Amino acid sequence: MSASVVLLILTALTNCLMLVVLGSLARSGIAGIREAIRGAALVLVSLVGVATQPILPPILGIVLTNFLMAAGVAYFYAAVLLFFGRGVPYKALAGAVIATTLGIALFWYVWRDTNTRILIVSILHSLLMGATAWAIQRNRPRDRPGYPYLFALSVAWFEAIGHAVRGLVYGVRWEVIPDLTGNTPLHIIFLSIGVLVVPSLTLGMVLMVHDRMLQERESEANTDSLTGTLARKAWWLLAEKTLARAARGDLRMSLLMLDIDRFKDVNDTHGHALGDAVLKHFGKLAALTLREEDIIGRLGGEEFAVLFPDTRIDAAAFATSRLLDAVRNTSCVQGDRTIAYTFSGGLAEWDGEESMGTLMQRADRALYTAKMEGRDRVVVRMEHRDHLVG
Repeated sequence: MSASVVLLILTALTNCLMLVVLGSLARSGIAGIREAIRGAALVLVSLVGVATQPILPPILGIVLTNFLMAAGVAYFYAAVLLFFGRGVPYKALAGAVIATTLGIALFWYVWRDTNTRILIVSILHSLLMGATAWAIQRNRPRDRPGYPYLFALSVAWFEAIGHAVRGLVYGVRWEVIPDLTGNTPLHIIFLSIGVLVVPSLTLGMVLMVHDRMLQERESEANTDSLTGTLARKAWWLLAEKTLARAARGDLRMSLLMLDIDRFKDVNDTHGHALGDAVLKHFGKLAALTLREEDIIGRLGGEEFAVLFPDTRIDAAAFATSRLLDAVRNTSCVQGDRTIAYTFSGGLAEWDGEESMGTLMQRADRALYTAKMEGRDRVVVRMEHRDHLVG
């Protein structure tokens, strides 16, 4: 048994193992997994076909195996695009796979030339791997651990460059081989590059999927399921980090503490379902009205907090006024029922030295004043006096 055949068999077994691991993640529902499974399965069948090529008729051992390999790698490119929420050029991919297959058939049945067949396959694989690497480079999340994405990115670029060099070597006929069962050192090296691509990419896909699953679990733990705002613990941790960053950079920030007005009456009069709808409505409205960098959290019940990073009190008061108007002018609708509601708030600016707990106490005292003065308003706690917003 030649070294190239042994390499193909070992790679097929490795690919089979990676396929099982990837299959175990199929139920996660993450986009791209099913396409990656299809790609790995096609390549697995192709590897078996290449290993048994000497005993197969050319239509199977040459043409079909190259078609399956090309389709498998194309599926992997599609899987990566779907994973990152991008569109897939299915027609272009199908056309490239078909054109490659026709080229393989042409240079077997009409002009039998192994070097040219290698060149054709190398061009397709280099382009697909380069496109895969580019998709990962452009779309990988910068706020997540880099290892899963950098591993997949490195594999894709390595394969793209390896196939490009392989195509160049055999295209200029630096080495001429009669068939793919040859055992020259150069051929074994390039064959290794070619057949190891899918198991390596499968591993990269597994790592990226695991990171996406971890990101989703973290998001679920940090997000209030009803309102979509940060949960209390997550908000507090982020607020503490923001305060520490402000202290290091000599920055200012402001804090708004607020309650939905007469929320108990809403629950008692209309039921908890409508009360939940009000909370959900406020969470969405706050996210739409405030800036993306403003940190919104539900502290419990109808209590919310908004931290305005790097924001002086006058700018925070303006943003709070916009939120007041948005709530006043946008009623909550659930089914055939509509309810108008308001909120009261207290706004305070960090003095540059106090703890987050002390800042929250000052904002909370301003909130209490807003309630005592009639609700549906925000009181700004200044150094020497309070100021009313709205």
